[in-house]
Amino acid sequence: MLHLKTAAGERLEIPPFAIIAVMRPCDGVNPAAIIFDMGDGPQVDQLADQYGFVKKAAVDSMAMVNPIEVRILEPVQIGEGDDAMIGFKEGRMFFSRARIIGRREVVGDQHGVNAKLFVDLLGKPMAISVADTFDEMDGVEREPRKSARKVKPANKPALTAGE
Repeated sequence: MLHLKTAAGERLEIPPFAIIAVMRPCDGVNPAAIIFDMGDGPQVDQLADQYGFVKKAAVDSMAMVNPIEVRILEPVQIGEGDDAMIGFKEGRMFFSRARIIGRREVVGDQHGVNAKLFVDLLGKPMAISVADTFDEMDGVEREPRKSARKVKPANKPALTAGE
């Protein structure tokens, strides 16, 4: 059983298998949020617990098969009144790869979005913008750039008959 505390100060005790996703919200108002299903359909709850603590609890209890953590980007209002503007802030989301039903690569986005993931977290498909590239999500590292400079072989001393 996971023992969590909601942002409203209430205790939340749920079994690990009920966890659908753990999030660090982009707006920074609460340190973590969780999506879980206890039979009434998926529910979102803001938590007072730290994101790392909740994520570790989910990992340690093996709540998700083949999990992935992505850097999500969401538009948030910066400032108030006439000076308010919309900017993009980064958060994190941790969920099972099986929840990804599609994805699209984004090239050249001015806000840093590198992919759109189509995920089923709340019982219906939704799109989330992520800063991670396909290669980063797949765990594929790019090949290191080959140097244009030729490597010269080291001078080796000649062997003599006495050696």
